[in-house]
Amino acid sequence: MSDPDLSEYERMWTSERDQWALFRSGAGYLPILKGDPPMAEVICDEELENFVVARMLAAGVAVVADLGDCQTAS
Repeated sequence: MSDPDLSEYERMWTSERDQWALFRSGAGYLPILKGDPPMAEVICDEELENFVVARMLAAGVAVVADLGDCQTAS
């Protein structure tokens, strides 16, 4: 099986990396767009989500356990 096309999500670990965080939950990680309020990037395909999260982790995207850490000052 080949890797899925990640081009739609690539900005999350490249050009916009500092705008994203990974929220650590009991089930794994959820990509979060930082802001006030922070917004989850829901990826309905579990395999695709696993590839995206792996790329974000490899690129050093911040991992947070509290969504308050994803808010930006207004």
